[in-house]
Amino acid sequence: MREDVTGVGSLRDTCSEFGLILDKLDATLLERFRVLAATTETVRDVQRIVHHACAVFGFYEQHKPAQRFTENEKRIVVIGSLFADIGKAGPLHANAHDQRLIAEMFSVEGVLDDQQSVAEFLRRTFPTDASARRERFAALGLDPQMTLRTFWNLHAGWTLEIIRHAGVPEEAVAAAATHHMLENVNPETIVGLDGRYSVDFGDNAAFDRAEKLVILLDKYDAMRRRTSSDHREAITWLRKRLSQHPKFHDDQEFLTLLEDMDRVGDVRAT
Repeated sequence: MREDVTGVGSLRDTCSEFGLILDKLDATLLERFRVLAATTETVRDVQRIVHHACAVFGFYEQHKPAQRFTENEKRIVVIGSLFADIGKAGPLHANAHDQRLIAEMFSVEGVLDDQQSVAEFLRRTFPTDASARRERFAALGLDPQMTLRTFWNLHAGWTLEIIRHAGVPEEAVAAAATHHMLENVNPETIVGLDGRYSVDFGDNAAFDRAEKLVILLDKYDAMRRRTSSDHREAITWLRKRLSQHPKFHDDQEFLTLLEDMDRVGDVRAT
């Protein structure tokens, strides 16, 4: 597989720019990225997200220098975004064959019924070999009767278990693992009630604006690509999403970041 075609090769450059040598990490990480690049939009998504993150950093440098992102925050945002969806290649113990099974399930987008069982999803989506896929899914220790939403939510926890001992900077591990906090997905309850981490992530002691920017950029990009929304529509959707969240509806870090993302504008059009 040619990495310049899949986009995996560009991940090396991005990691290097932010002080991380991808090839010095656990080799299985790169293999998972190859699986994801071949089956999903994940690698292309993160390239856009990183571009958008850098635009936000630049906005703060120019317009809000007193609140500019520190080098450590930038690293957390970028590296955290790069690795956030690596769990879409399945749990830590999945081999290459089963990583592809899980990645192919995540590649199916636009599914409206997230309360259907995984077994039903497989039957509808992969009719020619649904039974074999269901058996492989179960062999991973996963229940085919779980809802599709439950399955989707598992990937944040899988990301955590995959990267926490693989050489990824501890500070960025937290950001990657918490990228679905707006869905109340809190793997291993690593974010405490006070917002501080319950385990050691190096210099990253609390769930704060770096992690929140990872979340907003991820959701913004997903909204733009998956629904063909423009910048204004995506920002409006995010505002509504935040306003309806019981915990984060008045979170000033989230709200400020979202306003500033709006001010940055449509970086895709530039």
